[in-house]
Amino acid sequence: MKLVLALLLLAPLSPAVAQQAKPMAAPAAPTGPVTYGPGHKLCSDWSAAEIKAEPSEYMANRFFVAGVMSAYNIYVSPPGFDIGRGLTPDDMKTFMHGECAAHPTETIATAATAFVSMMKARQSK
Repeated sequence: MKLVLALLLLAPLSPAVAQQAKPMAAPAAPTGPVTYGPGHKLCSDWSAAEIKAEPSEYMANRFFVAGVMSAYNIYVSPPGFDIGRGLTPDDMKTFMHGECAAHPTETIATAATAFVSMMKARQSK
């Protein structure tokens, strides 16, 4: 009995078994910027979270967009520039709702980037 148990435990270490094992597939490389939090989720997730009775996921999504705006102000814009100047909370919500409804397979990060681009263009006029 001990010999059978030892063989069962050692079998996976045998070269013959190792040669037969299929290598694990490498994870798919990200196709866009690496994001943290809700940014990697799809726009369809944004749309689904909008209608849930429990608002925590939807609020996290909105905070992610606010973080993208803040990062733009910190790392891209000149001092004192505010990408959100003249913006109401409903403006961001409306844009993201429309963008995600039109492009459900894009990421929330991509939609948030489009929002910042729209805001930048609006302020450049």
